[in-house]
Amino acid sequence: MQDILSAPSKGKSAQADKTDTIARLQDWCAELRARLPGLVEVALLRLAPEGSALITAAPEDTVTGRLGYREAIARMRAAQAAVLLPLDRTEDGIAEVIAMPVRPPHAASGAPAEIAVLVGVAEMSASRVQLIMAQLEVALGWLMFHLGRQAMDETRELAQIHEQAFLICAEMLDAERPTEARQILASLLAKYLKADRVVLVRLGIFGLRIQSISGESKFDKKSQLNDLTRQVAHEAQLRRAPISWRRSAPEKASLMGRLGEMHGDAAIDAVPLTDALGNITEVVVLHWSDDAQLPDIDAWSVVWTLARPILAEKDRAARGFVMRNLMASKTVLRRLFGPRAFKLKLVAALLLTAVFVTAFVQVEDTLRADVVIDDPDLRVMSAPIDGFIEEVFVIPGDRVSAGQALLKLEDDEIRLRIAELEAQKARHMARAALARSNRDRAEAAVAEAEQAETDARLSLARRELAQTVISARVDGIILEGDLRQRLGARVTFGEELMRIAPQQGIEVQLSVRNRDGDRLAIGLQGRLRLEAAPDVPLSVQVMRLQPRAETIDGELRFVAFGELSAGALEIENGMQGAARLDLGQATIYAVWIRPILETVYMFLWRWLP
Repeated sequence: MQDILSAPSKGKSAQADKTDTIARLQDWCAELRARLPGLVEVALLRLAPEGSALITAAPEDTVTGRLGYREAIARMRAAQAAVLLPLDRTEDGIAEVIAMPVRPPHAASGAPAEIAVLVGVAEMSASRVQLIMAQLEVALGWLMFHLGRQAMDETRELAQIHEQAFLICAEMLDAERPTEARQILASLLAKYLKADRVVLVRLGIFGLRIQSISGESKFDKKSQLNDLTRQVAHEAQLRRAPISWRRSAPEKASLMGRLGEMHGDAAIDAVPLTDALGNITEVVVLHWSDDAQLPDIDAWSVVWTLARPILAEKDRAARGFVMRNLMASKTVLRRLFGPRAFKLKLVAALLLTAVFVTAFVQVEDTLRADVVIDDPDLRVMSAPIDGFIEEVFVIPGDRVSAGQALLKLEDDEIRLRIAELEAQKARHMARAALARSNRDRAEAAVAEAEQAETDARLSLARRELAQTVISARVDGIILEGDLRQRLGARVTFGEELMRIAPQQGIEVQLSVRNRDGDRLAIGLQGRLRLEAAPDVPLSVQVMRLQPRAETIDGELRFVAFGELSAGALEIENGMQGAARLDLGQATIYAVWIRPILETVYMFLWRWLP
């Protein structure tokens, strides 16, 4: 139940309504005491969670704080029903106490009573006491009727206040500019709340400033008056709650007291306007020169709740592009450094961390290159002389070392020719010696010439004998040449017999994109993986560069040649793979972000007019 003395009736001031209500209630208590013999004291109490307060009583000097009264009220509140409590001893002619709760018709079912009737009864018989309690219940009908009518008047007045409050909000929404909406708010508040002056103070970039003032106001000492108004608004903003000042209040030395004295006011209220996020950027300061008809500020909560969001929407609609972005940035910063918005703070922290890592953390920078095994030094073992295969020592797949015998050709014929040539050489030597002894120089010269010819033929035969054993010139693996089925077959000079893939110093072709051509340099080292064995990393080093780019698969690429150390891996010409050449350390931005930005820039630049 609302306080029956809290709100004025329609057409009456709060003070007059309060006086009239108390007078009627006091008359009711006196009349009840006069009509029912045996009633010593009759009092009406207002109940609250922290205790009870006297509304009126008959006689007026009734002491409601006596022990018996307090105990009766406590029992009544516990039972939520009428209580009859006999006193231990008669006190001021009172032998028993009756405490009855009063619930008006509009009270919710089961709600605790907020008004109680406290009756002190003289000593009498039990039947007489029961009769008095019955008569009290009948007499409470007028009181309940009065309370119901009071509640109806309060509801009607509250509905009228709400109607006026929504009318103010509608007028503000119809305004075209924020300044007009603020002026409408100040003017209509002055009209409906019967205030002499309404000032709207707004928090701007440079602090609080007066935004709008209703009607005609006194401007004596205007500068001091406005300064005090801003200070009062600042105090309400700090307290985050409405503050009031009345001429009869003892705190006349306060800011509101100084403002009231300077403006000649009897009452001042400062009400902060809160937005949806709980921020207070505007305060309404109301002045009254007469405190006889002060409204209930709390009843206008609709205006205090809706005004700030409406003004905020008007401000947003009136902002330009620059101001909208500036205010959006301000809002984000306020939330970012405020006590709430944990998700926003988390996202901002992650973004800042990502930016820091991207800009300052260094990672390994590599240059990607496509690789093709194109070794011109693939060893082809050909027949050095004509002959017949006598013996084969290796087959494809065998690993050989430099100097290892691969196969042997028949050498019988060559050995016979060598023996014959050696015999001819001996004869020519003997002829030359005999001619020199006979002093036949001509014959000696002929013999020596024939001996020299025989020596040349003998040297050639011995060389052919040495070539009958074909040996590997490099370490490697036999790729082709299974000659086991050709044992005894004839081979001719220059015929290909075997192919050997060397295992060290293999030359590879590396090609990079056109945009990376300036990064390709001699001496770069890196890692290479072939598609045939992607799990085996190989070491590669750039040895020479091709002076100009060439077209590979329809794309212009820069080509370099490097040396590959294959180790135990079997390498064949035509194998493909990918290499990453080490370029040192660089930031994540330079490694991943900048190439993407450059690609996008080139694409857009190419298509821009």
